[in-house]
Amino acid sequence: MKKFAILAALVMVAAATVPASASVQTIKISGAIDNHYIYRSNFDFGAHTSSDDFHSVGLTQTQLHVDADLTDNVSATVGLINERVWGDADGTNDGVSLYLAYVTLREMLYSPLTVVAGRQSFAYGNSFIVDSAGINNVAPSSSGISSVAADFTKQTTLDAVRAIFDYNPLTLEFVYASLDSNKVTLSTNNDNIDLYGVNSTYELGDEMGTEVEAYFFARIDRDYNADDNTTSLASKSDTLYVPGLRASTSPYEGLNVQGEFAWQRGNKVITTSQTNGNAEREAFAVQLISTYSLPVLEEYNPMLQYVFTHVSGDSNPTDVQDGSNAPASGTKWTGWDPLLENQGAGQIWNSLFNLTNANIHHVKVSANPMEDVTASFLWTGIWLDKDINCASSGLSTCSTQLLLVQPDGDTTTLPVVNNDSNELGYEIDAMVTYDYTEDVQFGASLGWFVPGDVFASANEQTAFQALFNGNVNF
Repeated sequence: MKKFAILAALVMVAAATVPASASVQTIKISGAIDNHYIYRSNFDFGAHTSSDDFHSVGLTQTQLHVDADLTDNVSATVGLINERVWGDADGTNDGVSLYLAYVTLREMLYSPLTVVAGRQSFAYGNSFIVDSAGINNVAPSSSGISSVAADFTKQTTLDAVRAIFDYNPLTLEFVYASLDSNKVTLSTNNDNIDLYGVNSTYELGDEMGTEVEAYFFARIDRDYNADDNTTSLASKSDTLYVPGLRASTSPYEGLNVQGEFAWQRGNKVITTSQTNGNAEREAFAVQLISTYSLPVLEEYNPMLQYVFTHVSGDSNPTDVQDGSNAPASGTKWTGWDPLLENQGAGQIWNSLFNLTNANIHHVKVSANPMEDVTASFLWTGIWLDKDINCASSGLSTCSTQLLLVQPDGDTTTLPVVNNDSNELGYEIDAMVTYDYTEDVQFGASLGWFVPGDVFASANEQTAFQALFNGNVNF
């Protein structure tokens, strides 16, 4: 942590020595220290095919932010972070990363326009489609927890430029983000992975607080058609185009209802080993959210929430349109691509499964049993959208395995023995948070995931996790 302490000291000394005549109006220094203890077991459902049977580890995440207002309309933000495992005596994961570095230009060119450029965090809607945090279990190699508990990383930012037009009650936002630059040498063709998008939000101004959101995002992955003179890859880029709509309204006091629909088109590169290992995308997703503040025992603030999520699947993900086989899902790739979703954080199912080929029912009940204490109970049930049934397809390339994405970066594949079942499993979670002060919070949660009938009896051991944390903001 010496590097972090030295950097922090330099920043504070610089702030204290800024002359009165400098163009900096104000400098604010803030940060957080978050300590976790994580216990996890049977995240491979008893398969014993890897080292993912048991986890008992502590970790600390330290953040330092510097916000500088240069003028009324220009500001800059820099964020440093260190994520490390307790007991790492040799300091191999004691690095400090620059995870925030962006400039905000307000009223640029004319008053409604704000431009934010640099490494930043952002999210749209309920983070169902795009969130800079990205999908679960992805942490940069600079993080000391990338090979331990990657789903806990706070390095959830992207290099991006956003142009925000505020025409109240309409907000229009254009975004470009670099997801991966891959090789950056001059001799390499363009092999970048980029995100483009436009998001519009309109507030109707009615008594129900109705809000309508429309968006279009595109991810262009050129890595598949880049020729580095050593490997011959697919002839097309992997492209993903996502138009969608979301609406939110409160028809009466205490009740909020939301609905979202998104569609995916583009080209899916399934394999690079065949002449034409591509498929046309046609997938869709639906999410319905209902949140109700119960009009009983109001001194405890009871709240009930139900969320239904549908993301389409493909019953034979390894089949391709090369002319020799009849694709199991017709002539299109119907599996939903998670893109940059960020939902279900802290739950086992989100850690293990990618958000695709699923129907998810989620129920949450929460209340404040005493001052500054919030208790929550969650139940989540998951069913496959498309049964994984290879026996009837007659395809030699058909896969009968489900992939579990482990939080330490490994993967575990489990055989699907009950082809006629679509029950993936269900999870129960109990959580408690205590606001010790305005800036100090403690939390604890217990979770159990029970595998469903799609798995063999040898792979039906219940996954368990216990999480404890203390967070201090300053």
